[in-house]
Amino acid sequence: MKKTALLAVGFLMLSGQAAVAGTKTLVEYGTVQESHIISSSQGSRPLRTLAAGAVGGAIGHQFGSGNGNTAMTIAGAAAGAGISHNRQSKQQSAQTVDLLIKTNGGQLIEVTQPYNGSLIFNKGDKVRILTSGSDTSVDKNV
Repeated sequence: MKKTALLAVGFLMLSGQAAVAGTKTLVEYGTVQESHIISSSQGSRPLRTLAAGAVGGAIGHQFGSGNGNTAMTIAGAAAGAGISHNRQSKQQSAQTVDLLIKTNGGQLIEVTQPYNGSLIFNKGDKVRILTSGSDTSVDKNV
């Protein structure tokens, strides 16, 4: 009887699904050897700026009469072109930080991650390296 109960419990344990707790994150620590901020610049798009200026001018032309109409057309064109130019400038100024780190285990690794200006890495900084799957990020929470 005891053998049968033991076999039944063993069979149930083997046939059950394994519990999944979530993803695993590898945590390492190291020291920054080099840090470089890289700006990625895309080519400007003058046709987009001209088109936005034309749309702004068309909208501005709907207001005023006589000299006021001309002034509103010019103001609309300038506003459209200015907004387009500023938006393109912000899109072009995407930056990344390239870090060369010597881990406490003696490995030399390179990590490239988005740079937002709030977290600055200098040579000699102690850092934490978080790797989950194929994603790696570095912070100073040591």
